[in-house]
Amino acid sequence: MRLKYVFSILIYRDYSMPTLEDVKILGGIGALCSLISFVPYVGWLISIAGFILVLIAIKYLSDIFHEPQIFTNLIIAIAAYIVGIILFFVIIVGSLLSFIASLPHENSPNLAPLLGIIVAFLAFWAACIVGGVYINRAYGRMAEVTGVELFRTTGLVYLIGSILVIILIGLLFLVIAKILEAVSFFSIKEEAPPPPPPIY
Repeated sequence: MRLKYVFSILIYRDYSMPTLEDVKILGGIGALCSLISFVPYVGWLISIAGFILVLIAIKYLSDIFHEPQIFTNLIIAIAAYIVGIILFFVIIVGSLLSFIASLPHENSPNLAPLLGIIVAFLAFWAACIVGGVYINRAYGRMAEVTGVELFRTTGLVYLIGSILVIILIGLLFLVIAKILEAVSFFSIKEEAPPPPPPIY
């Protein structure tokens, strides 16, 4: 029934008039779908679809409360993560190619690949921290406008996970953040609370 409602939102809904019910269903189901990337063959597709549903839900929420900065902060966070991933692979591949090219001419150990790997991890880590900061800002404001304080906890767990991702334990925090995200969306009341004062 929930999935049928999701499809009805995506296909038949008037996109100029989003509701908190739309935000609740799209965001909650999207967050849950993002967790099942481990399913063989189709898991990654379901995860991407869930990610898109969460984006739509947060865009709707931003529009409903006239808080464009919420969605802007989320986009900045996503951009930071993407830049971090691209930098990581570009630096790693560049270092390895440089090492391979220098092999016939080197008589002593070449530390450039090791330094390249370190720089790649540091660049990725810095980008993750930036992404975590902006996600925390977005979810903090979502907590204020919806009255669902669990959003604030979700943002904080995302930030902690982003900081600790370099030592892998951060991945566990990111999974927990996704679970909290789903619960947060499903906790949204259809009746909007009084709007909080704007942030300048």
